[in-house]
Amino acid sequence: MRTTFAFCMLSLFASPLYAQTGTLYPDIPRVDVHTHAGGDYNTIRNYLDVREILLNEYDTDLALWVNLSSTRKPITNVDSVALISKDRMLCAFADYAAARGLKHRPGDLEQKLDEGFIGYKIWYGPYYRTLEEGEKGFPYVDDPANEAMFAKMEELGILAASLHIADPNGPFGNRTRWCADPVEFWREISALYNVLNRHPDLKIVAAHGSWLVCQDAQIDYLRFLLSTFPNFHVDLAATFQYFNMVTYDNLRDFMIEYADRILFGTDMGQWEAEEETQERAQAYMRCFRILESDAVVEGSFFSKEAIRGLNLPREVLEKIYYKNALGLYPTLSESKHL
Repeated sequence: MRTTFAFCMLSLFASPLYAQTGTLYPDIPRVDVHTHAGGDYNTIRNYLDVREILLNEYDTDLALWVNLSSTRKPITNVDSVALISKDRMLCAFADYAAARGLKHRPGDLEQKLDEGFIGYKIWYGPYYRTLEEGEKGFPYVDDPANEAMFAKMEELGILAASLHIADPNGPFGNRTRWCADPVEFWREISALYNVLNRHPDLKIVAAHGSWLVCQDAQIDYLRFLLSTFPNFHVDLAATFQYFNMVTYDNLRDFMIEYADRILFGTDMGQWEAEEETQERAQAYMRCFRILESDAVVEGSFFSKEAIRGLNLPREVLEKIYYKNALGLYPTLSESKHL
């Protein structure tokens, strides 16, 4: 999308003003449904410090996180995470190398619910990021080996929180380094369609907008999936950096039309350096400004690209920030923090 004179003027006048005022909606709480604090004590404390910065400096209430575990320090005890986070984290159990086969089994699911987990994180990105060259595995999410798991999740009502499919594939000339081959990208997306078609009652929050946010045609296909499968939802984790790859009006109209099915997320992970904590809080604010304002925001969570704010209506923001999460995540509606 080419930068226009009006776009530049908007950046000059709107962005500094908005930076001084913080959120436009300080009374709306926010739930980040896509984070990776894992079971690390120091990281969880860092998350709470980010929350304090947002409250004290920006008058913004980041009330809760969904912790999708971590490859470095996976969650082994939900009660411990709840204690350290002051009941501000819900926990999912996870498989981060699904192309090698799911390490959990259908018979494990009821025990996981009893342990307090609220969903199952399955990472099915491009198989070549998991499998070694020549290694045999299960490269696509619709592999028959996964059928029993999805059927059991469907039966028990366990949320796929979250289901990572594919990686970013941008337009011609800017394919991105993550999944540069559009044919491979659509193989992965087709596999997702097959799972949705076979398991229409399976509740899914697809990570990163299912990566159908980097081209206008992808957004149109995402419209198709959301309109066809009522139990399919998406989060916005790590997607903000790609918003300038698509037509502004197409993206904004999509966010408004499917506001009931979109959830806020960041993909925030683990860190140790104290100076990073302030930067994480600022990154949250940049994402909030992209959703709330019509300012040109310099960067998001993982990028320094300038993104024009979507200026979404308040009722849309309420759904994306927390109301949709209330209807999906077990125990969230019981939280004293919302």
